[in-house]
Amino acid sequence: MEGGGAEVDRRREIRAQESRIEFVLAGIFTLLVAGTLYYVYDLFEPLAPSFNLAAWAWFTASVTLVMALAPIIFFVRRPDPDGIERIWSPFGKVVAILFDIAVASSVWLLLPYASEPLQLLMVIFYSAAISGQVISTAESIGTNVFAVLVIFGSAALFFLQTDSDYAISVAIFLLAFGGLMILVALILKQAIRSAISSKMDAERLSEEISIALSDAQQARDARTRFIAAASHDLRQPIQAAMLFFQQATTQKDSLLRREAEDGVRQGFAEVNALLERMMEHLRIESGAITVHPETIELASLFATLAEELAIAARQAGVEIIVKPSQAWVHADRTLLARIMRNLLHNAIIHAKCRYIELEVRPSIDDELEIRVADDGIGLAPGFASHAFEAYVQGGESAQHGLGMGLGLSVARELARLMDGELVAGNGATCGAVFTLTLPTGTVPIPGPLADPSAAEANIGGLDLLLFDDDRASCAALAGLLEHAGAHCQTAHTLDELAQCCAQDRVPHVLITDWQIGEDGTGEDVVAAGRERWPDISVIIMTGESNPLTAIRIAELGWPIFWKPVDFSALCTAISAQAQR
Repeated sequence: MEGGGAEVDRRREIRAQESRIEFVLAGIFTLLVAGTLYYVYDLFEPLAPSFNLAAWAWFTASVTLVMALAPIIFFVRRPDPDGIERIWSPFGKVVAILFDIAVASSVWLLLPYASEPLQLLMVIFYSAAISGQVISTAESIGTNVFAVLVIFGSAALFFLQTDSDYAISVAIFLLAFGGLMILVALILKQAIRSAISSKMDAERLSEEISIALSDAQQARDARTRFIAAASHDLRQPIQAAMLFFQQATTQKDSLLRREAEDGVRQGFAEVNALLERMMEHLRIESGAITVHPETIELASLFATLAEELAIAARQAGVEIIVKPSQAWVHADRTLLARIMRNLLHNAIIHAKCRYIELEVRPSIDDELEIRVADDGIGLAPGFASHAFEAYVQGGESAQHGLGMGLGLSVARELARLMDGELVAGNGATCGAVFTLTLPTGTVPIPGPLADPSAAEANIGGLDLLLFDDDRASCAALAGLLEHAGAHCQTAHTLDELAQCCAQDRVPHVLITDWQIGEDGTGEDVVAAGRERWPDISVIIMTGESNPLTAIRIAELGWPIFWKPVDFSALCTAISAQAQR
């Protein structure tokens, strides 16, 4: 039905444009008609009876006046296609018919009193009138047929009643010329309609191209901002890590050396956090993040986050206050933790506050509001409306280059992925307030208590198969895993993987890079490994930023880690995969 409606609108627009063209041509044609009318009146004034000439002149002049005024009114009012179809197009046909009657009436009112040369001159005028009408009203075939029949038919009948030697020839010419004019009208109608349709298609394509170019420009600008922000914000922690590393290699004092080593770790931790935010931003834009909602107890989540951020808060002189709550929400635990961690970390770093308060309030429509409020400097005027835009920073962050301006943008998008919303504002007296709205969760029925030791990331004694075509990276990871108690086999090519598969040792988990050489992927590695061990668990590690990679790995259902990988998180995943 929608396609049919669009086609009807298109036909109406084509007819409307035809009518606009016709009104323009009719206006020009009317000027010629007015001049011809005056000339014919002058020719017949000494020949025709006064009554005949006056009756014809007044009627024709009235129609000509309407023909002159109609295009002016039409272009002043600028009617829409519907108005043209309902009013103006029928009105134009009526005026054309009245003009045809006025011209045809001259055959019977004036020609009987004209000499033969003047009669032949009038035939030329009639032919010109028909030609002008066909050109100016090509769309209206019915009106043009009426004009040919009335004007040429009347003239042919008139000449057949005379004793002129050329009467039959003139009558045949008029009828033949009339048929030719009808054929010309049909061809003109098709040509004009085709030209209008092509013009509309060209305009539509031009608009689509303009939109596509605008989208491409915006994407290029966004990519440029992304690269600029990344290069700017990665330099500082990398520079700090390099300086600390130089200190660690040259410092003889063991205490200062340990502090330098901690500085190196901290610098790379900041780099890792920045890269993770960048990758998360790209995954959100490409729709590559999969949500796994569950019922979550907020009290335990808040307690975990408060404990995790306690050292950073204490160093900043900030107290994290968690108000008691027995609320549960329906959300993805990992994504919710990321949002809350981001909000709390922002408040600790930027708010210049003494305390941060976590509170849960009931909302409407089975939703809960999680409020993160502080007593700091609050949001700058006008910043709240732009706080969640990518690469936008406020206050101290913008002045000192803290972060990329992606944290809040990512947080809001994660909230929306969970059917929630995140908004920002200032408190009633001071400080900023961020409110996260999420669906209420149903309190689960208590089950048997889990063994706490089962959650520990213990990989001691596990057999692991590592595949990476970068030998140095593979060797470094194998060294760390073996130091943690695992037994590792490594392979860097599919041939080496085949050799590992020929051994009797059965690995618990296959850990592979995704991009293998120029054409291979981790999917090829897993396929080769599962030919030997069909049930082997898989973990993917990759530094590739192509969103299609994340989408494909999500479709396969394999855990994915983006390089650089947090080692403790990787161990936790290995332990979980080994127990499957």
